[in-house]
Amino acid sequence: MVWRRVTDDELDRVEADPDVAQLLLTDSAEDGAPGELLDVGRAWHGVHVLLNGSPWGGQGAAFDVVLGGTPVGEPSTYEPVRALVPERVAAVATLLTETPVEDLRARFTHAGFRQAEVYPDDAWDAPDALTAFLAPAYERLRGFYAAAAAAGDGVLVQLT
Repeated sequence: MVWRRVTDDELDRVEADPDVAQLLLTDSAEDGAPGELLDVGRAWHGVHVLLNGSPWGGQGAAFDVVLGGTPVGEPSTYEPVRALVPERVAAVATLLTETPVEDLRARFTHAGFRQAEVYPDDAWDAPDALTAFLAPAYERLRGFYAAAAAAGDGVLVQLT
């Protein structure tokens, strides 16, 4: 799963031509500016479950972190690119800022994640699955959304 910060102009381009979203996701910068691409590897689904308590459900800003946004165009991989406008990005950033990873620890159990069939199924047997796998991904998402919100950027999201 990848996230990319986008400016208002880029969001306008995506709205006018949904194919632009895929081009933006393959043409990224890595300097923290708009265009920054974030990939948390296989931890995306676990982060979603930590925030929402459900493998695929959720609502509001907690859902928007990983699986939210408005679909844009046709799927080019598993699902279409999804776009979050700056207002939704700001709501996500606020939620993540107010929810340190320590608050999510009680929501994680190895057995619970295996039973819920959280992707990737081979990660939940590791004794440090939360601290070494999910927590770093969550912290990266917190920083990413905080920077995007501070700049007034939108975000594109795609399951790759």
